[in-house]
Amino acid sequence: MTMNTIGDVLRLNAKRFPTKKALIMDNDFITFFDLNQKANQLAHALISMGTRTGDKIALLAFNSIEWIVVFFAIAKIGAILVPINYRYKRDELVYVINNSESNTLIFGPEFTSLIEEAKQDFNTPPALISLFHGGDSPSLTTLMEDRPTTEPSVTVDPNWPFHLVYTSGTTGVPKGTLASHSSCLRCYIGMMTECDIKDNEVALANLPFFHVAGVHCIIQPVFLRGGTIVIMGAGFDPDQVLDTVARYRITQAHWVPTQVAMLVNSGVIDKYNISSLKKIQYGSSVMPPTVLQQAQQRIKADFYQTYGQTETFIVSILKPEDHYSERSQFTGREFFNAELRIVDHEGRDITIGEAGEIISRQSQDSGMIGYYKMEETTKETIRDGWIHTGDVARLEEDGYFTIVDRMKDVIISGAENIYPKEIENLISTHPAVKEVAVFGIPDDIWGESVCAAVVKNTNQEIDENGIIDFCASRLASYKKPKRIIFLDELPRNAFGKVTKNPLREPFWSGRKKRV
Repeated sequence: MTMNTIGDVLRLNAKRFPTKKALIMDNDFITFFDLNQKANQLAHALISMGTRTGDKIALLAFNSIEWIVVFFAIAKIGAILVPINYRYKRDELVYVINNSESNTLIFGPEFTSLIEEAKQDFNTPPALISLFHGGDSPSLTTLMEDRPTTEPSVTVDPNWPFHLVYTSGTTGVPKGTLASHSSCLRCYIGMMTECDIKDNEVALANLPFFHVAGVHCIIQPVFLRGGTIVIMGAGFDPDQVLDTVARYRITQAHWVPTQVAMLVNSGVIDKYNISSLKKIQYGSSVMPPTVLQQAQQRIKADFYQTYGQTETFIVSILKPEDHYSERSQFTGREFFNAELRIVDHEGRDITIGEAGEIISRQSQDSGMIGYYKMEETTKETIRDGWIHTGDVARLEEDGYFTIVDRMKDVIISGAENIYPKEIENLISTHPAVKEVAVFGIPDDIWGESVCAAVVKNTNQEIDENGIIDFCASRLASYKKPKRIIFLDELPRNAFGKVTKNPLREPFWSGRKKRV
């Protein structure tokens, strides 16, 4: 057999690298052989419970070795994994369970009370399985006991859906994104190749597993080469992260720029020997120039910027050599096995120097299948075989592009389009500014005007007029902020990325918001 499905990745690794450590967490580890046997045992247990091809199995838990056992067991029987954001509250959990029609919910002990609170509103109560011992629900260990360790006799079609990931969304309810085994594998191969992953990698996995980046973009590409993964749980503490890098001789890590900034500014980085760290992948946004410069000085590693969405997976790369050139603030260019275009509002390809929407080729083995039970929304997003990302990018020379903003974040003031990132990049250079987020607020004359939410650096003073004047001397008048608000911190999602909706909402309450 060849590698056609996600389950094949583990099956073949158990054959090729049986005694090699696959996963390490704290003082525990598991080899590829043992990981495959446990996944097979759980697969047989799920089948004995009545799980069939296409059934949805929800997973609500913090990062762990057991999380990955569940991941592969589901893959091996042709079921669909529904990873749930562990920051969800009761109503969000109820919505995802009901919308996905999950008939099994596997959960960590930390979420017992949340499930108890929510389960009365589940349309069809799923079977409950505890990830660990304890509580009233059967545990994985109990279910797997005495089960066969052989491969389950289920033929899995590579084009069948494997995961149903719910996006955080900016308005309305979360959207469930379906993707196939073959589409996932295409992403793994792209990441493995473009990020120069080696067979001796010891990679750090500290992003949440419920997000596609956590497993699909970190663990699986490394597994393709037979590398080892060191798992970290929830939260991001620079001391703990650096200690883990030093202790396990981590060679590769994947962080968002905010986390890189936290590390280089932590004041503890020199306490640890992190010379083993040779590759840093990052995404979600461009690395600010000052952060990149500090990181290159403090961490002697190659930097790889990747770009993608839940709907597209990772589709572009900015390679290490680009980070030492005038391209360092570009986003990247398409993977060898992806196809991107940048188009205007009429769907025509733009020319170099112009800005337009990024669209990504969609097919059976590329990008998402669609949004679950959202036919109209799927048709709006996938048009003529292309996924419309909603990201605005400027086309650069040699196939590179630079994201300038989200279409929904573009501020339309009068007849002018204003890109918040341009203003954020400028304000962030002010010595009194630690962080900034720019967004549009209602304006009775111009439709919208620019507002900036600013977090000050400790022991630095600046007022609203100071920042406005700083911008006025460096930007066209229509781009400068009309209002500044000062905050202790900016709102962020589970991956440390700033979310602007909570900032915008108070200003647009009672008014018609832009689409």
